[in-house]
Amino acid sequence: MKTQHQTDAAAHAAEATGHAADAGAHGGHGDDIGSTILHHITDSHSIDLGFSWGGHPVEIHLPTWHVFGFDLSITKHVVMMWTASILLIVLLGLAFRGRRLVPRGIGNLLEVLVVFVRDEIAIKNIGEKHGRRMTPYLLTLFFFILMCNLLGLVPFGATATGNVNVTAALAMLSFAMIQIEGMKEHGFLKHWKNLIPHGLPVFVVPIMIVVEVLGMFVKPFALCVRLFANMTAGHVAILAFIGMIFIFKSSLVAIAAVPLALAIYMLELFVAFLQAYIFTMLTSLFIGFSIHPAH
Repeated sequence: MKTQHQTDAAAHAAEATGHAADAGAHGGHGDDIGSTILHHITDSHSIDLGFSWGGHPVEIHLPTWHVFGFDLSITKHVVMMWTASILLIVLLGLAFRGRRLVPRGIGNLLEVLVVFVRDEIAIKNIGEKHGRRMTPYLLTLFFFILMCNLLGLVPFGATATGNVNVTAALAMLSFAMIQIEGMKEHGFLKHWKNLIPHGLPVFVVPIMIVVEVLGMFVKPFALCVRLFANMTAGHVAILAFIGMIFIFKSSLVAIAAVPLALAIYMLELFVAFLQAYIFTMLTSLFIGFSIHPAH
């Protein structure tokens, strides 16, 4: 019977308070709250619309495809990435649709972010020549991650950057860009030779090769895990605080739980910008190391 309650709680979950309310209605057990939180932060093949009809949750079922053994199904996180991309194209297109010497409105705000990424991230970490060339890629990273982070804070939205597959793909793109830029600047052989510092004793070289090769893969791994963990942790904390109201079945708990959840939500807004900045900044830093190994 308790398993059925867990299933029902997960099926009716849609939003932070809605999730917790369903769990509370089914008994308010800690296991129910845990199921609800997992349902909210994990990917799925359906999108909950947040209300029920005839006792059943209304949701959009997404198509599933398998091609040559690969799962190419559309999930809610894929939908959120598409949504983020479309919003960015529309927003940036409208903001800069007319060439003006001094942008106005939203264009003025976006220009501040563009100039910041170009001057304080790209040029500062990579150099004037290569920094300006890498600015489009870094801007794409920054705005895409930021939009995905923000969409996860919208009611009935989902955080695509809270999916380790998404962050791993972004990290692999940055890894590829790091190696490509290094090889373009120094050539294939010299790029890999630059991994080992010059002037080392011969007996240290084999150790340094292992260390440097491991370090080369640790960098994208750190990018992947940092973004995934930070975007997931905030959502878990918010749902946990709200869920405490239904676990203890007391409105008095709400006096502390709701302000705490609201505080975490506001912190999540800051983290959305911070993690976009950190991912972009570290990517530019690693590219700079690849282009300028002497530094």
